[in-house]
Amino acid sequence: MADHAPPPQDDRAPALVRALDVATSGVLVCDARTPSPAITYVNGAFERLFGRTAQELVGYDVAQLVGEAIEDTGARHALAAALHHQTAHEATFVLHRRDGTSFRAEMRITPVRDGDGAATDWIAVVDDVTDRLDALDQLALAEARYRTLVEHVPAVAYIADWDAHATLTYISPQIERLLGWPPQAFIDDQDLWYRCIHPADVQRVKQAERDSYAAGTRVDIEFRMIARDGRELWVRDKETVVRGADGAPRFSQGVLVDVTPTRATESELADERHRAQRYLDIAGAIIVILDADARITLLNRAGAELLGYDEGELIGRDWYDAVVPQRLQEQGRAAYAEELQAEADDAVHESVVVTKSGEERTIAWRDTVVRDADGSVNAMMSSGVDLTERRAAEEQIAYLAYHDSLTGLPNRALLQEHLDLALARARRSGHAVGLLYLDLDGFKLVNDSLGHPAGDELLCHVTMRLSERRRGSDLLARQGGDEFLLLLTGLERQEAEQHARGVADDLLAAMAEPFSISGAEFHIGASIGVSLYPRDAADADELLRHADAAMYAAKAAGRNTVTVYNGDPHEPLERLSMTSRLRKALDRGELILHWQPIVDPRDGALRKLEALVRWQDPFRGLVMPDDFIAFAEETGFVDRVGDWVVGAARDQILAWERDGFRPPRVTVNVSPRQLRRPDFGARLLGLVTPDEMADRFTVEITESAAMADPLRTDPVLADLVAAGVEIAVDDFGAGYSSLSRLRTLPVQVLKIDKTFLQGVPHDVQATAIVTAIIELARALGMEAVAEGVENEDQRAFLVDRGCPLAQGYLLGRPAPADEIEPLLERVGSGSPS
Repeated sequence: MADHAPPPQDDRAPALVRALDVATSGVLVCDARTPSPAITYVNGAFERLFGRTAQELVGYDVAQLVGEAIEDTGARHALAAALHHQTAHEATFVLHRRDGTSFRAEMRITPVRDGDGAATDWIAVVDDVTDRLDALDQLALAEARYRTLVEHVPAVAYIADWDAHATLTYISPQIERLLGWPPQAFIDDQDLWYRCIHPADVQRVKQAERDSYAAGTRVDIEFRMIARDGRELWVRDKETVVRGADGAPRFSQGVLVDVTPTRATESELADERHRAQRYLDIAGAIIVILDADARITLLNRAGAELLGYDEGELIGRDWYDAVVPQRLQEQGRAAYAEELQAEADDAVHESVVVTKSGEERTIAWRDTVVRDADGSVNAMMSSGVDLTERRAAEEQIAYLAYHDSLTGLPNRALLQEHLDLALARARRSGHAVGLLYLDLDGFKLVNDSLGHPAGDELLCHVTMRLSERRRGSDLLARQGGDEFLLLLTGLERQEAEQHARGVADDLLAAMAEPFSISGAEFHIGASIGVSLYPRDAADADELLRHADAAMYAAKAAGRNTVTVYNGDPHEPLERLSMTSRLRKALDRGELILHWQPIVDPRDGALRKLEALVRWQDPFRGLVMPDDFIAFAEETGFVDRVGDWVVGAARDQILAWERDGFRPPRVTVNVSPRQLRRPDFGARLLGLVTPDEMADRFTVEITESAAMADPLRTDPVLADLVAAGVEIAVDDFGAGYSSLSRLRTLPVQVLKIDKTFLQGVPHDVQATAIVTAIIELARALGMEAVAEGVENEDQRAFLVDRGCPLAQGYLLGRPAPADEIEPLLERVGSGSPS
């Protein structure tokens, strides 16, 4: 305490005391003239701040009060220095009250000087700034957190003045990763921002900013930008306007987000939505929303129309009661409840609905569970597509794939499946299987006389009669044309032939009654071939081939009869050996091609090549086709041999062309059996069309095959000609030909049978026949080829008669491909003749 007594507070001017007592700031006055300044006055606010009364504080040593109240050593030293040097001082620090509580105080001390400048008093003003400083601390912390957040989110944040130029004042560091420029570059050069915008989008962005500034609204726009390294990217600029207390815009702040991946995804989704929308527009999508109790809350027009109700008529009704067949309601409700409880929100399924008129429709649904904010299910939205017609079409297509469209009978494909199964069962059970091959006799006469509609009607009548005479376990199929197959299963092996022959006789008896078609009554018979497993065949293909062979034997025996297959009984081992060796020859690549030139007889110039198959048998050497083709025809191997010949010829043509040669058109022979196959044309074109080589081939068919069964052969030949394949009739003149039939055939080449050329030019009749055929071919616009030219007289005769092409040993023997190549070197044109 000071040595002299301080003046009492009441001695001060009353007005000043009253003013200080009502002040909100704590005020302290102390004597500056003593070494230890003593407090001479405190106001009420000071008393309240420190929790001490004026009586306790007046006369108290200020230094001691400071030591008690200020814990921070640095703050105490700074205050002591100011008092020592008698200078004003301001500081903020924590002050402690007597009761141990503390507050953050802001203190300002000011010396009061006399006329000589000496300090007489100290005045200290103390304010409790705890709330204000805490608020500022919170603000600073929030700002730090905000800045940290802003500068670490995957987006660019920015602040711009609210002016016509949207002057940037801040941009976050992410801008450098996005565009390659540091943030300060955009602050220093305001035009850099616009230079980074894609030139095609700059004006659109500037206009959006001008409109925003004029209207005082925010900007939300997507546009392209160009990064420093030249990358093009899409960004979304979303801005917020910050307004003052008066509501006027003060500045704008926004974020710039890279939406390039989103744009790409949206583009893909847009394409997908576009495709989906087009499909829905065509298919007429049904949209329905059901609540958790399966009551209809929405049904669009397409759904109402499909169900046969007016719009709104079904709203509020239970879906399952209203549109689901009664037999499916319980199952449907259970599935709906399960779907609502499932974790997945999407599901796809099909269901049946019933229309107002009672018609059932099949709908494919895509269901989406609709949830509220807390994840609870409140609805199911489903989009549906009516599959009824499509399902019917698919069923019809599936039916037609295995059934004949005219008679409704199973076709060859379905019979093949049943035959395979029947043989598998027979192997396990020890039973036999029978196959009947039935071909109508005289069916062509009906078509030619009454037309194809009458022929179709006859086939339907035949189908009905045959169906009535078969067992329930037997399968009746239509092979094609006027041919039928009947599969007999579960036969006892000892009685199999007797049973099969009895069924065949019964079928012939069914055909005995006359047929009435288009007002005409006539009889029609059938030839039936029978083949049995396991006696006649070991597999399905062999069983079919033998039934086919037996049927042709029945026709040869006079028609309208039954023939059971019976191979040559004198050479069973030789036949089995030949079958095995021929199969291995195909598998091991023992077949080879020789090539015989077809030339212009005038100068020997190469015009075509005929591909002739040979068998390079490791036991017998080179086997000529006369020794195995007939057997292949009988057993059905000729189909595989024919395919091999076409494929090998195609490969050789391609090889010659790769070596620089220009091979002419190549001729291949086709057997009558191949031509009878319904898929012959498709198989041949499948071998040559992938390499665009159809127009490089001539197909030779025999005269008898060309003239027989036009219903079967003509469409096949027409398809081949349309694809570019040339058709030649081989051995012309050796069989029976109808000139009217020849005129309608899609044939371009007549090959004169070599037996006629043997007597030329000395035999008058042979000479006349060859001359007539050459003239006939010329008159029909066909090309004549003379076969079997073996001497110079024959060649001279053909030249004299104007025959365009010829072949024979005189003009060139069949030879391997490498021996033909010298002839190819002289071919001047790559165009096949």
